[in-house]
Amino acid sequence: MSERRKWYLSVYVQEAGFFVAMFILTMLHEWIEVDTVIGFLKGLAFFLILYLQAQLHRFFILPLMLKKQYDIYTVVSILTTSAGALLLYAANYFWLAPAYYFEDGFVISFTYHFVICTISTITIMSFSLARQYSIAVQNRYHDQLLLSEMNIKFLHAQLNPHFFFNMFNNLYGVSLTEPARVPALILQLSGLMRYQLENGTKPTVSIQQEIEFVHNYIVMEKERVGNRCAISFNCPTESSLLSSYQIAPLILITLVENAFKHSLTVTTTWFINITIEVKDHRLILDIQNSLPDLSFKRDSTGIGLKNIKQRLELLYNGQYSFRTAASEDSYRTTLILQLKNF
Repeated sequence: MSERRKWYLSVYVQEAGFFVAMFILTMLHEWIEVDTVIGFLKGLAFFLILYLQAQLHRFFILPLMLKKQYDIYTVVSILTTSAGALLLYAANYFWLAPAYYFEDGFVISFTYHFVICTISTITIMSFSLARQYSIAVQNRYHDQLLLSEMNIKFLHAQLNPHFFFNMFNNLYGVSLTEPARVPALILQLSGLMRYQLENGTKPTVSIQQEIEFVHNYIVMEKERVGNRCAISFNCPTESSLLSSYQIAPLILITLVENAFKHSLTVTTTWFINITIEVKDHRLILDIQNSLPDLSFKRDSTGIGLKNIKQRLELLYNGQYSFRTAASEDSYRTTLILQLKNF
């Protein structure tokens, strides 16, 4: 899906189109001739008064009603509509069409203009709010499509196929030397695959489920790398706390997997330290890992980090912090999520 929206979907282009359409519709029902330059300018001035009053009502007065301040809304609406009617009356009387207002008295003319302003405000606001709602629905639909697309990419990327390939090779080796351990390892491996298939498409899972998934992954990685890597994993164990919060699935595993993928070294100590904390309604994931040797360093396109940032922006907009930092001998990733209770 293209990240660049079509030019004609721009808010400014749509607002301009709406303005022109409403101007044409308004002039079709009015007595102002627009077949000359002066007539066009008079029609534009007439419509601008109505249009600006409707937009004033839309952006500044309507919110009062949405806040259930009905008394204030009624008073302000009457005052602003009266002011608009007076302005329209003055424009008509002194410039737009003075011939029409010499015979009628002020009260009749003012009432006429007040009705015009009221009807025009309701009409323009109705079309404008309907268009705004349509745009909001389109944007929501676009975001849902983007999120679904990203979730599919995540499911395809998790876990790295090379991980499963290596694990099956390890299982074969273990079956030759320690066959009694094979059933437990197969259960853990199948548990990883089952979690992805069953929970990967859910909107949320409990933190306890997500941490158990990460823990099982780390256990399998320990089987794969053996004693070559110093691995530490610290996480909360209070089940009532972990089960009381929910999180989007497969958010944490990408960062954990990246730590294993990009930390291999033989010249220094190969290490991975993973800490998960839950406090103050926040989840904090902190990962520190060794930097890879140049001979083991893999070319990275950065797509993984880009995808997780986009997914975080869609799922936790304004409710997360994601930082990375590199030092001389280590790389650190910190993710903080604002949590939601069940």
